[in-house]
Amino acid sequence: MARGRPSKKGLIADAALNLFQVAGYQGTSIDQVVLEAGVSKPTVYSNYPSKQLLWQEVLKQIIERSKAELDGLITQHEQCSDVFSQGWIDIWQHWSNAKDRLAAYRIHWGEPHKFSEEDSTLFAQLELSLIQALQRWMAFHAVSDSHFFVLFAISREAFLLPKIDPCRNDLKLTNESITALIDSLVQQNN
Repeated sequence: MARGRPSKKGLIADAALNLFQVAGYQGTSIDQVVLEAGVSKPTVYSNYPSKQLLWQEVLKQIIERSKAELDGLITQHEQCSDVFSQGWIDIWQHWSNAKDRLAAYRIHWGEPHKFSEEDSTLFAQLELSLIQALQRWMAFHAVSDSHFFVLFAISREAFLLPKIDPCRNDLKLTNESITALIDSLVQQNN
């Protein structure tokens, strides 16, 4: 293989990700992946014997990318000594604005019956990367772990859920109101 050229396996996974983001798991077929990647059907099946294995590979790539992005983002906030609420909100906004992660949520929450235990474990690893990043940020600011559940629930409701389902913006919180809520919660017991 020539240097700089992506492998066919990589092209197939990238094409599949594009399709999964638009059409979901059920709406994406191997035939569509073949067309999107510009490879033959036997090439797809020799690299990924099933759509489920292809999705698992895509999800693994999303997890790796997410961990690296979050690590870099938190390191940047630590170096700038940002206030807790500013970094917390930025982490959530970054997480909730990634099309690949939103696709993973839509697929796993919307089509859970399609997936094996291994698929569910991979999705749990994706969420764990967010949880670990948030816990790292809390530890940097010496915020008690007892606040995690409430902070996580508020943030998920405010940032992630409206991106997954735009009709579900029940809270309609602004960044200022979320900042005030986070600051008051953290200051109550610290």
